[in-house]
Amino acid sequence: MSGQNFARLTYRKAKQMGDVGVLSFSLTGYEFSAVYNVLSLGLASMLFTSLFLWVARDRVLPKYRMAVMVSATVTSIAGYHYFRMFDSFNHGYGINDSSTAAAMAGKDMLAFGAANYNVGYRYIDWFLTVPLLLVELVAVLGLAKAIQSSLLKRLVPAAAAMIALGYPGDAKLSILNIANEPSIWGLLSTIPFLYIMYVLWFEMKKSLDSQSEKVRGLFQTLRVLLLATWGVYPITFILAMNSTGASTPSEVVAREIGYSIADILAKCLFGLIIFSIARIKSAEEDKAHAAAEGH
Repeated sequence: MSGQNFARLTYRKAKQMGDVGVLSFSLTGYEFSAVYNVLSLGLASMLFTSLFLWVARDRVLPKYRMAVMVSATVTSIAGYHYFRMFDSFNHGYGINDSSTAAAMAGKDMLAFGAANYNVGYRYIDWFLTVPLLLVELVAVLGLAKAIQSSLLKRLVPAAAAMIALGYPGDAKLSILNIANEPSIWGLLSTIPFLYIMYVLWFEMKKSLDSQSEKVRGLFQTLRVLLLATWGVYPITFILAMNSTGASTPSEVVAREIGYSIADILAKCLFGLIIFSIARIKSAEEDKAHAAAEGH
């Protein structure tokens, strides 16, 4: 029997018998299904948050509408990349003609999955969306243009540097050709991360003094949310950086589930809180708008 026919027969039997243990040659059925489902959750969360924010953008004053639209742009970009990751994961780790042919040739299927699952999709997404998260965070406060410009000129480049420096280590690329290279990239990526936290927690303190108590409370929630969700990435990075070759099945599952849940919180929940702040500030500044919105 050819490898392709074997894969189709195995998959057909799995569907008929309800056996989830043969959905992948490199992961158990439960491991494969866990990642498959969380990627699906990420895709749905991003798409429907985008839809809500685009539709609801007129419920805030024009000066705060840009922050809401940037939030929708973030989740729209992430939704596209989750679609790409969903397809790439199924191709790399699921039963399909290519993986079956490799298995029949006696190749290491875990290494095959790692090679064919494009981790670059996540980093392209983060490279675009993480700076935008900081843009919406600053834009929703309605600060003076000079202050806003000063903050963004520091935060956006730092965010881009954080993602660009983290990718070689997570992808285990050999660029510097030195020992413990993933650790080096992880350390370098941490420097702009700490700088961003410093700006958000200390340098923006004066800008928050002029905000209402409700806005300050929600902004504090946003800062904690960023710290908590962005903290998932270096932890996952550290857990996997000392392994050589392809990641183990448990590392694959932990990384994808951890990253996806952090993404949902850091993009969807973050965007909805930005929308709430925009509504509060709109109601505070325009009584007619507040009455129309039922505040």
